[in-house]
Amino acid sequence: MSPLIRKVVDVAAAVALTAAVAFVIVVVNSFLMARGSSAYGFKLWVAYIARPDIIGTMALTALVTVAYLFWQQTRRPHG
Repeated sequence: MSPLIRKVVDVAAAVALTAAVAFVIVVVNSFLMARGSSAYGFKLWVAYIARPDIIGTMALTALVTVAYLFWQQTRRPHG
């Protein structure tokens, strides 16, 4: 796998993990609400995660993190 494809997979995995953590937080939190249920929590999560600003923020954060880690690896002396 080429390094560029590996970085794209890293970004996609980070976005997916962030969405999964948000899912767990929203669904568990929905049980604490008066009208809470797993279906309500899922609907709430879908409405949240479908927003373009949320997806963009997750992708930008993952992209910047992967780019920074790549940059740090290229600056380290090999030895």
